[in-house]
Amino acid sequence: MIKNLSAIVLLLVVVLASACNTNPSKQEDYSDFANFYSRFHTDSLFQMAHILFPLDGLPQEADSLTIASGQFKWHKEDWVMHRGFDLEGNGFVQEFSPIGDDFIVEKIIHKEYALTITRHFSKIGDEWHLIYYSGLNRVAMSGNEQ
Repeated sequence: MIKNLSAIVLLLVVVLASACNTNPSKQEDYSDFANFYSRFHTDSLFQMAHILFPLDGLPQEADSLTIASGQFKWHKEDWVMHRGFDLEGNGFVQEFSPIGDDFIVEKIIHKEYALTITRHFSKIGDEWHLIYYSGLNRVAMSGNEQ
């Protein structure tokens, strides 16, 4: 599992660095995110300190009323620790979309079953934080994603 996490972090650094030109300061920013991402999944105290509770998002298998209300929040006392993902051979793919220098959207997608986990990370001050988490939910896939 640690070997897979290391490979994911290395891949994350390469993908994020290539997604943001060759500006050394941007590569440093995303290297900083990769270090944060790795520690976030291995250090429970660090993880809890880097989540903005109550956290916006959706529970796993959210019903239409929960989705429509937009009022669901994750609370510290109900949080289940996130660990690294072993994507090998299970049909899931992981996508990172940097938006500016201080916001990253992560999606873990199973295209065959139209399932997605979504997390938003934002840099607040000098530190990254999880600011949104949607558990595994069925999503509509556009024609080019299937």
